[in-house]
Amino acid sequence: MIEVKEVKSLLDLLRFVSCEYEIKKGEKAFVPPIFLERLITLKYSSFFKHGKAKLFIAKDGKKVVGRISAQIDELYIKKWNEKSGFFGFFECINSNEVAERLLTTAENYLKNEGMKKIMGSFSFNINGESGILVQGFDEPPFVMMPFNPPYYADLLEKNGYSKAKDLFAWKITRDDVEKKTSSLLKLVWKGSEGKVRIREVTKKTLDEDIKITVEIFNDAWSDNWGFTPLTQEEGKEIAQALKIVLDSKIAILCYIDDKPAGVCIAIPNINEILAGTNGGKTPFDLIRIITRLKTKKIKSFRLIILGVRREFRKDYPFLPLFMVGEIIKRGKERGYESAELSWTLEDNERINKIITITGAQKYKIYRIYQKELK
Repeated sequence: MIEVKEVKSLLDLLRFVSCEYEIKKGEKAFVPPIFLERLITLKYSSFFKHGKAKLFIAKDGKKVVGRISAQIDELYIKKWNEKSGFFGFFECINSNEVAERLLTTAENYLKNEGMKKIMGSFSFNINGESGILVQGFDEPPFVMMPFNPPYYADLLEKNGYSKAKDLFAWKITRDDVEKKTSSLLKLVWKGSEGKVRIREVTKKTLDEDIKITVEIFNDAWSDNWGFTPLTQEEGKEIAQALKIVLDSKIAILCYIDDKPAGVCIAIPNINEILAGTNGGKTPFDLIRIITRLKTKKIKSFRLIILGVRREFRKDYPFLPLFMVGEIIKRGKERGYESAELSWTLEDNERINKIITITGAQKYKIYRIYQKELK
């Protein structure tokens, strides 16, 4: 018999985190996240300063067979004046009974809180890991991108969920750069001389750089679907998490007339290090991860933030292409062999076109699902 219970104890929280590792351990493309990082996020995330969440696990006897979170983000509600709650951290065995029990539990909690719609998967909101993978199961995910077995989408759709929006992940290789670094990019670089000043994001200046990044992000993304403002506390959390792998050569701020106009940040793909581990669940495994970080050359990176302040878009329409091209060029010089540019909204035609110009190929699709709560 399937029992769904709220996570209230540390033991339950450990079971909640471990559930993902157990369900996905047979998936060849699965890369386990860092176990301790997951625990800290679920317990101490800055999300809880503007939102609230309940965590639930599904048990079949003593075995945990699924999990889900249900959360409400006051910043999202204030921004869009929309009574929508989220679900996230969704993991489930291939059982519609288990999925139905989990989803119904999340829905009932949100309905009792006055929500009219549920969307997800978000961990905890759209600024975290977002979406259910619906295309591109053969290749492992890049850092801070989700992965799930193919049947997850079917479980959601059987329970009345429909597509709200698709998110695209793009991949580019060294060969793509050689073949497709177009004359347009070269013209953009030439035309930017004397107009754009680049400053690298460094560990020494990280606090100041993240503050600027959050300001640009919130300005640049404010009109995009699903946007939820990123707080300075959340920005600092992300910075601390990425500090260990920060490569200043592929993380830049762009200035025009000495004003910060754009940001483009990529990070080395630490999932190359985590592949084949248990996410540091044991001391031995954690030592192995630390050793790999010191000795193994990471060969790919993920572009995670791209934004241009709205006041500069009219006079400097080339700036997004300039920044993407600059990061790809710098990545090649640093010896990276491939990169993922993720994610972009399916209907963000301008950015998707810019990414296509660089030679990148769309290779993964993540879907945000929604359901009206009646």
